[in-house]
Amino acid sequence: MKYLLVMLVVAVSGCSTIFGDRFRDRADDYLTGKPGEEATTLDGQPLASRDALPIPELDVIPAAPGNFELPVPQALVISDNDDPAEHTASLNEYRSLDLNPRIEKDGSGSQILRLDGNFAYAWAAVTEAITASDLKMTDLNRSVGTFYLEISRRQLDSERSWWARLWDSEPEVIASNYLLKMNRARNGVYLSLLEDIDKLAADDYALPVLNTIKQQLER
Repeated sequence: MKYLLVMLVVAVSGCSTIFGDRFRDRADDYLTGKPGEEATTLDGQPLASRDALPIPELDVIPAAPGNFELPVPQALVISDNDDPAEHTASLNEYRSLDLNPRIEKDGSGSQILRLDGNFAYAWAAVTEAITASDLKMTDLNRSVGTFYLEISRRQLDSERSWWARLWDSEPEVIASNYLLKMNRARNGVYLSLLEDIDKLAADDYALPVLNTIKQQLER
């Protein structure tokens, strides 16, 4: 048995002598190879090779640029007919006509200010109108469509005492809080003045407020 093993080792070690370099282990050849060497032969025979993507020869070799230049975008050219001022003026005119503010009465006979257009634009326009007027706005809540106003007014005769009317004294000036409510309608919105969340204000108080806002919207 030992004799057979010895003969096998001798036979394997002599393969390189008998068969040359054909069965040599080449796994570590990359460690001894020189940079830039390419396999051009196989078993002494030249390999047939060609460039997969040949690069054509140039008659003139372009010079490399000295620095990189960032391309500059072309300037936007506006036609003479496209005047931004004209577009702005026409848009403002369209919006003022689009609101079409008007005093009307609702189904219960209460005075309201009706506006055309969508809620968002009407809300912004009324906010500006109140700010530009003499009305005192203490707060606002767009989510519930409510402006909170403080209005100073003189007492009505119905609110005065019997003695005050008897002696013909001047009505007192009262500062009261009111709610200016913006409600969505089928076409547009409408504004109504309330003393509280459940009670509409009297027309004597509502009309001056609604007319003040109407006049500001028409400017």
